Amino acid sequence: MRERVRSKMGQDVVWTFALQIGVMVCAFAITKLLASRLSIDDFGQYNVIKRSVQVLSFVMLAGVGIALPRYIPLYRNSTPPRRIVPLLVASLVYILGVSLVVLVVCLLFSTQMQDIVIGQTGNGCLLLIALGYAFTLAMAQFVFAYYRGTGNFKWYNGTQLAVQLAIVVPLVLLPVLTVKTVFVSWLVITALLVALCLVKEGRGRWGEVSDGTPHFTRQSSLYDSLKTIVRYSSGRLVADFFLFSLSAFPLIYISQAMGLQATAYYAVGITFVTMVTPVFSFIGIILLPYVSACIAKGEMQRADKVITRLLLLYVGAALLITVVLYIFTDFMTALLFARNYVAAGDLTRIMILAILPQALYLLYRNPIDAVAVVPYNTVILGISLAAMVVSFVWASTLTQYAWAYLTVSILQGLLSWLTWQIIQKRSIPRCP
Repeated sequence: MRERVRSKMGQDVVWTFALQIGVMVCAFAITKLLASRLSIDDFGQYNVIKRSVQVLSFVMLAGVGIALPRYIPLYRNSTPPRRIVPLLVASLVYILGVSLVVLVVCLLFSTQMQDIVIGQTGNGCLLLIALGYAFTLAMAQFVFAYYRGTGNFKWYNGTQLAVQLAIVVPLVLLPVLTVKTVFVSWLVITALLVALCLVKEGRGRWGEVSDGTPHFTRQSSLYDSLKTIVRYSSGRLVADFFLFSLSAFPLIYISQAMGLQATAYYAVGITFVTMVTPVFSFIGIILLPYVSACIAKGEMQRADKVITRLLLLYVGAALLITVVLYIFTDFMTALLFARNYVAAGDLTRIMILAILPQALYLLYRNPIDAVAVVPYNTVILGISLAAMVVSFVWASTLTQYAWAYLTVSILQGLLSWLTWQIIQKRSIPRCP
């Protein structure tokens, strides 16, 4: 046990777990401050914008957040090693190109996008703020993906925690809190932190030199790297869109069908799930580059054994968290939100049951992306999103919407487990 803890992966797990807990605590604090200081309608609109921005930012990221953690280890462990600067430049070019397309589309259909992204029309300024914040988050994810791909998990987690701590500050210090001031302050703060990281890594030549010795000897052209990124990332771009749409679509749909107050109540259940899932996603942060390195070294069987053992841990932890939250739903709602939202207790209890299937999805999604170039996760998420749209069209009450969310989460987790069982058996080579 001591040897495993002292290993590189063991240290990465411990460090990542500790800092991701810090990120989760910050998420609790942000939610509490906003729920306490905003009206119920404003809190509903905040959640619509937040989920919409997440969808837009990951579309702008264009799948690079998954591509870099996969290809940086592959480049480094190839024989001879390959330079990663062309890969990074190609990724930036791809991100900028996709972001420009998103911006043009949003401006051309400004009225419709206002209704979708911010939950109301006649507020083009807030739409532009949301688009700017989405691009800033995409660039932040690019930096995080670089740290993750290079195995620098201290900086990966540290920068995420720094961003979360920084955006708490205006929520405490601003005398008057509105939806607009929240996102403007977050846009400025995140942009400054991303710029500092880019300058720091640019001066360090993006890891091209280690201990004074050239680390990469094989040449990689920008054109070849761009082809690699586009080929791999395009399917993942759609997957990211589907993934965050699973959280954004319910809030956008309910805001249009039942108003912002109902959206705020429904958002409580989704927020409980999304605040807890970082506990399960932190291992996936490490698994993608780890499994990619195993593939390059011909050690797939070793990665499969690690994932199988983690499955038991995930199931046990998910069940424990679900039981605790289910029993103390009203208390936790008043603690983390405000007493006004205790009325959503029945909805929240239904949606909390989605934690276990979501945990299974988060365990398998990164290993699936590491093993297969084919975007299986895109298919899984596409099926799940289609099922959600159909179920919401047929539903008519908040309770029915909650059951639809749970059903789709179960489908998502089951499909991920089945996909991993199939592709890991086909993957070669394996350890003797």
